[in-house]
Amino acid sequence: MKHHLRITAALGVIVIAVACVPPPEPVPDASAGELEELEDLDLPSPAATSVMRRAQEITVRIRTLGCRQFGVGSGFVLPGGIVVTNRHVVDEPREVTLNTWDGRSLDAEVRGLAVSSDLAMLRLADDAGLPVAELRETPVEVGEPIIVVGYPGGGPATVVTGTVLGHVSGELLDEATEVLRIDAEIRQGNSGGPVLDQQGRVVGVVFALEVGRGTGLAVPATTLISYLEGAPMAEPAGC
Repeated sequence: MKHHLRITAALGVIVIAVACVPPPEPVPDASAGELEELEDLDLPSPAATSVMRRAQEITVRIRTLGCRQFGVGSGFVLPGGIVVTNRHVVDEPREVTLNTWDGRSLDAEVRGLAVSSDLAMLRLADDAGLPVAELRETPVEVGEPIIVVGYPGGGPATVVTGTVLGHVSGELLDEATEVLRIDAEIRQGNSGGPVLDQQGRVVGVVFALEVGRGTGLAVPATTLISYLEGAPMAEPAGC
């Protein structure tokens, strides 16, 4: 049976961007513990290393100077210099800076906001030959193993594993849409980070943490694809 959710603290669901901006630092190489987690996905060790490294390389830290506060979150790069994150990470942006896995800082501009799905599209001023993500066009299955990458707290990148618990009907900013419930460690600053399958394809975009349950919520990649194919998006608001 599907459950109905709203993004409000009163109902135990919170978006997970933070207003904390520590200095950028390069992403460290995978630890032995992280590799052991990926080996739980039934991948051979070399494949696990490759998938995790690729997952890190497509993921960026996002820092914003908004009308009222600083903020940090996560995102990932697509072909053509497009970067995907959450709308709440870059709301009313004045300046947006991305930090890459190898410590570079790049400027970006917000090009469109999907308010009902908490998604945002950015475009890099210079994509600098960054590795790009592959989107999975077929829906993810319940019980399927996943990988979640992000920059919790605005610090170094983390890679964690988990599973898809189900598809739930969520009301994102008063407009119903379907989202994924995932069993993976989600922390503040993971907002906008990718959820990937065992082949390293993006199947979702993290946007919230369910307080009490300890589970995460993610916008399905199929929803993201609909915007990439031309579904209308809103212009970013000025201060």
